[in-house]
Amino acid sequence: MDLSQLKWLKNVHNKDVDWVYKLNEMPIPEARVFLLHWQNDKINAQKALEGDLMVLVQSARATHVVELLNNVVYIDPNKKEWGIYRLVQTVWMPPEGMDWSKLPHQKEIFGIDALAQDGDAHVLNRTDRMPNFNLYWNNLGGLQGFQKHLEKILTQIS
Repeated sequence: MDLSQLKWLKNVHNKDVDWVYKLNEMPIPEARVFLLHWQNDKINAQKALEGDLMVLVQSARATHVVELLNNVVYIDPNKKEWGIYRLVQTVWMPPEGMDWSKLPHQKEIFGIDALAQDGDAHVLNRTDRMPNFNLYWNNLGGLQGFQKHLEKILTQIS
């Protein structure tokens, strides 16, 4: 697994379900392609570029690493909330049948307790948006150190 293009974090939450984007909820499960939604923030949704990788966090657990498949931001005019989306493909997700609540806590993954909870995508190495993350990883190899750390943990889980 090559996480060298991992640049983004998105904390995914939906008050109506425990886990979003399970394999059986993907429109094309075999291809692991799905629509990654934003809550009415087209500007934030367009920041990540085609080929960039993003780690998705749910309930304080890293549940997916996804690749942005293009630079298009789609809008569903029939949805008032969460109608903005991007097309992504899963690079990594927990093995089928795994209890996602048993995934490592975000502190073990990111080295910090609190991550942005706003549902926006955040550039991992931006010190003004992710100051605690960057402070923690600064002496551990920065973003590349984090990418290697995450790759090791995800490989162990798989």
